[in-house]
Amino acid sequence: KDILVGILLGDGHIARRSPNSNSRLVYAKTAIAHKEYFYYVLSFFLPFCVKDYKPYSRITKDNRTNKTYSAISFTTMQLPCFNVYREIFYKLNTKIVPENIKELLTPRGLAFLIMDDGSRQGSGLHLNVYAFSNEDIDKLIFTLQTKFNFKCSIHYNKDKKPRIYIFKESMVDLITLVKPYFIEEMLYKLGF
Repeated sequence: KDILVGILLGDGHIARRSPNSNSRLVYAKTAIAHKEYFYYVLSFFLPFCVKDYKPYSRITKDNRTNKTYSAISFTTMQLPCFNVYREIFYKLNTKIVPENIKELLTPRGLAFLIMDDGSRQGSGLHLNVYAFSNEDIDKLIFTLQTKFNFKCSIHYNKDKKPRIYIFKESMVDLITLVKPYFIEEMLYKLGF
């Protein structure tokens, strides 16, 4: 559950074909360089996939930049266990940060969020949470400040999109908290 929360704040999505159907987890990575991490995430959700499941690889074109990317993804079966997360992480088919994120986000979940959407920035760390509204980002910052005691603020990228910055003063505590859940391939996001 805590991994699911982390990836839903990152690159994961929960899809539902109709209001009466069960939901399924969809997870994709465009950076094939992070294939090991993709398969690490898949290993936790493989029991929710059909027997002998194989991930889907494809080539995609970003119409904004006109660049071509390789992507890999997996999709679970439609199951009732994902309905709960669909209800709390979506409002009118838009992914949101739930009101109870403070209870949901664990150190392990935070590690997966960072492996998905974190990037080292100087002596600190950015959480590239571009898909969320300012209100949702405020909920995340509040959780990081009150639950984990991190010093953080909002920074804007060159496209004026907000992201969360965790200050260098909090990096030792952050690393201590999340490093046990990182795989070696992703440790560079923590500065290793």
